[in-house]
Amino acid sequence: MQINLGETIRHLRLQNSMTQDQLAQKLNISAQAVSKWESGANMPDIQLLPDLSVVFGVSIDDLFSLSDDSRMERIENMLYNTVLITDADFTGTVHYLQEKMSDPALNPRATLLLAQLYNRRAEDYHTLAKPLAREALRKLPLEKDAHNAIFDAENGAYTDWNYTNHYELIEFYKGVVEKHPDDPRNYLWLLDLLIADGRTAEAREYCKRMQKVRDNYLCELYLGSICRAECNLPEALEHWNKMVEREPENWLTHACYGDAMARLCRWDEALAAYRRAMPLRPVPRFYDCEEACMQICEIRGDFRAALDMAQRILEIELNDWSREGYSVERIREKIHQLESKIASEDGVAQI
Repeated sequence: MQINLGETIRHLRLQNSMTQDQLAQKLNISAQAVSKWESGANMPDIQLLPDLSVVFGVSIDDLFSLSDDSRMERIENMLYNTVLITDADFTGTVHYLQEKMSDPALNPRATLLLAQLYNRRAEDYHTLAKPLAREALRKLPLEKDAHNAIFDAENGAYTDWNYTNHYELIEFYKGVVEKHPDDPRNYLWLLDLLIADGRTAEAREYCKRMQKVRDNYLCELYLGSICRAECNLPEALEHWNKMVEREPENWLTHACYGDAMARLCRWDEALAAYRRAMPLRPVPRFYDCEEACMQICEIRGDFRAALDMAQRILEIELNDWSREGYSVERIREKIHQLESKIASEDGVAQI
């Protein structure tokens, strides 16, 4: 317990971006005392535990129970539930994960969490950049850099081939497939990249290889996507229809068909496919179909239908996943945006 408590104090101190001197000052003790706790040479007086819990914003029980598993679970929860990760949480978590990467048993999970943390940090910064970039363009409408700032923050569609192609990532995933040729999931990531870059001849070869590993609806889905990329829409539709016919009770076949129709801007067919998928989903339900329907309805200017879908998403988040925090706040913000559009539309109609 003494060693674990010292490690916990060190982790929480780093997470709060404190030096040993700063923590010592808050507790009215010497920095040497803090150093001894963290090294395991000594243990805090029991009377200091309430003060430690206040300084770090945790319960007294947490001071003794933060095993590596529980810490990593908390990091996962932070990634999914925190609206904006603070600088203190980010810095402390980076220190902790980098330290755990030196442990062979913990390295894989720590490495993945650190990658996810950096990605989430980038997402947070893009969220902050989005309104600023839009405001900058309003003030500087002729400034190319303002357009670039918006595209960078919101994943805009650049046309420069050398900037947008995925040749390096494709080579990486080819290596992954060669190393794990019996895992069909690896083929999917590679196929997405090849099709996005228009490298359909290579995509066909990898689709054939995937089909030998697992022949299911995904083979028809990707063959259809390859045909579409080759501008052969009739054959693409044949594959997509065959996909649904093969597994009519699988909600994913209808959802994938909806995606294919949405990419063609065949909105009515897309909405119908997504609605066929919805009642077939197991619980807890994924809400990709509702989100796609919401976006289509908003594109078409049907804000009330979009609002209905947004409210369904919120219901699924709360009831199926029991989530709070980042994902729920994002949906609530979308509901607010749609309600504002409806109110504005109603106001114009009354005038």
